[in-house]
Amino acid sequence: MPTPQMPTDRPEDKLALRRELGILRRNWRIALICIVVAPIVAFAYSKTQTKEYTASASLLFTNQTVEAGLLGVEPAANADPAREAATNLKLASLTTLSVRTAKAMGGGLTGGEVSEKVEVSPEGESELVSIAATDPSPAFAARLANEFAQQFVAFSREIETAKVKRAEKLAEAQLESLGETERNGAAGKTLERRVLELQALATIQTGRAEIAQKATAPESPSSPNTKRNVALGIVVGILLAIAGIFLREQFDRRIRGPEEIEELYGVPILGTIPNTKSHSRDGGDTGVGEAMMMLRANLRYIDATRQSRSLLLTSAMPREGKTMIAWGLARAAAAAGERVLVIEADMRRPTLAQVVGTTSGPGLSKILAEGEHPESAIRTVNGVDLLPAGPLPPNPAELLEGKRMTKLLEWAEGGYDKVIIDTPPAALVADALPLFGRVGAVLTVARLGESTRDSVEQLRVHLRRLHAPLVGVVVNGAPRPSETSYYRPIPISTSAHERPAKKSAPSTGLRPDDGKVPDPDDGKVPDPADRARG
Repeated sequence: MPTPQMPTDRPEDKLALRRELGILRRNWRIALICIVVAPIVAFAYSKTQTKEYTASASLLFTNQTVEAGLLGVEPAANADPAREAATNLKLASLTTLSVRTAKAMGGGLTGGEVSEKVEVSPEGESELVSIAATDPSPAFAARLANEFAQQFVAFSREIETAKVKRAEKLAEAQLESLGETERNGAAGKTLERRVLELQALATIQTGRAEIAQKATAPESPSSPNTKRNVALGIVVGILLAIAGIFLREQFDRRIRGPEEIEELYGVPILGTIPNTKSHSRDGGDTGVGEAMMMLRANLRYIDATRQSRSLLLTSAMPREGKTMIAWGLARAAAAAGERVLVIEADMRRPTLAQVVGTTSGPGLSKILAEGEHPESAIRTVNGVDLLPAGPLPPNPAELLEGKRMTKLLEWAEGGYDKVIIDTPPAALVADALPLFGRVGAVLTVARLGESTRDSVEQLRVHLRRLHAPLVGVVVNGAPRPSETSYYRPIPISTSAHERPAKKSAPSTGLRPDDGKVPDPDDGKVPDPADRARG
């Protein structure tokens, strides 16, 4: 039976990997700085530190069995080796030893300085204890370690000798308390022998510790350890990089790379608009003009199968440049010979009419609210027909959701090659949401350094829930390409004889005897060619 193969290229795994690579790509500067700077700082720090040398002496703690036999007592059967080792270590760490060592060393050395320079530690589970002394002078470090070890042996000998002396005095006192007959008897003889044994033990007392190995002057410094510090710096740098990237991703939600926009929306980038201070209504920025032509070409390639005439532009947040991109795209299409109508459907903060320099008057709001004649509202600017927003209505969302807006779109698509609709930010207000299902294509705009991932994700949810025909995204505010000879002014004619021949007169779109947009309930769609026939 064949062994089932585990899938290795699941879509969710690829998406997660792509997301992680995107995070690293967006924050590679932070990672590089942390991983490079931290080891450099560790290396520089190591070079500025004073070299110190560590010399070690070893103490061996002896068994108590022989001494216990000489004292005439049985050794403890339940002695705890770990406890005994801890006691010896604690004894070697007493402050008294540091003071004794400082006096023996001389030179103004204090007990506190000795405590700072000397470290007492066990050598594994053995009966050895290491006395390590650290100092800028290797010879002084060795001398200090040896002196501390000698002072410990002497101090331990004094403690054990004092213990034997106390036992000796006790035995002598007991002997003196005996009468002459008892002293000459068995008890007296035993006490006399015990006194002699204790006197002998006092003379051979070593304090249960002896120097197993003396310290020698080290040849290489123990600190700073440059290799270790640099390796630690690399580890710290990686941790700092991870922390820095995490904090930036959590608190700075702005989008900084085109690939991130493409990943969030899940659609291709159809245009990249270079960063510019302002969009001239005359198309003076050659780089922006070239980008608009490229955007139009990509849209035509996508529309080759869709053949959609209406295109809605929206964005997640304000100040992302969708209005100027809508106007630039319209001018590029008009320059290529298409009849273009731009509908300013942002009836909350309309800016297009003011930017392109048209006069105020009735607009989309009057047409939708009162069924006004479109001819009175449409204006031609630089070869593009513009239906401005008009006076601000109190209920823009209701107007755009109404049937008159549907009829208006049907009328416009019947008489224009391209109908471009500029809408408010769809992640903030619901005005554009009803239009998603009424247009042939939707194009979103995002500005690098301005758009946030949260707002884009919110707009993406709206687009998917309403089954909007999203065809692509435009990246605004991208770094400007280097100027080359390929960039040259592209004239966009506005003279009447250079405009394409009119197939109809969509600027009026209604019969002369009809001064209103038809009522949505009459079931009729106005014919843009009626005025031409009239």
